[in-house]
Amino acid sequence: MMRKSLKALQRASWGLHNRCPKNIATNISILKEHGVPQSSIAALIRHHLNVASSNTEKFAGYVDKVVKMGFNPRQFTFINARMVFNQLNFKTLEQKVEVYKKWGLSEDEIWSGFRKHPLFLQLSEKKIMSAMDFLVNKMCWQPGDVAQVPSAILYSLEKRIFPRCSVIRVLQLKGLIKQVPLSCVVVTTEKLFLDRFVIKFQDQVPQLLNIYHGKTDLLELGFGFEETNG
Repeated sequence: MMRKSLKALQRASWGLHNRCPKNIATNISILKEHGVPQSSIAALIRHHLNVASSNTEKFAGYVDKVVKMGFNPRQFTFINARMVFNQLNFKTLEQKVEVYKKWGLSEDEIWSGFRKHPLFLQLSEKKIMSAMDFLVNKMCWQPGDVAQVPSAILYSLEKRIFPRCSVIRVLQLKGLIKQVPLSCVVVTTEKLFLDRFVIKFQDQVPQLLNIYHGKTDLLELGFGFEETNG
């Protein structure tokens, strides 16, 4: 099985001459000893060769840290967490925790969100603040809802979150739906979202598809997100 991972390494030809094959083989062995599946190892080598070939002592230390935090080696979140620790030191992670705390989240909630999706703490402070402001202040989800579905905050505010929430906002103000779980709005596939919230209500609100595609502004229909604060 290690041969498959080494083949993935060969395909990642960029910068290969600067890497140490011995480190890679040892690091792969470390991951395999912890039960990390072949698919995750191959993905790490293909997309993050610099990490796969990094100093073995540091590599093992980061892996141990991820294990102690309760990540399941069989899941790809284990590799994601390993990547985050490679890119951010603990002080920086603590700073990100403080940003989420500003929204009333407890450390337990924040680290729980991190365990569900490690990139939850890799986001910039600007991205965290803008997404939380919209989801909490404009859409009335609780901060804890975001921690429960941490992948939601990773999506683009302009390309995904705002278009979908615009549709939801109109339906709510027209009394056609009540509060919807965050995962059903942001995380669900485009097809499911369109089926549940656009096509289903198109007779009552013909402009929904245009709203979704940004061709019709909410203000043109007399709606706005500010009303959620009232």
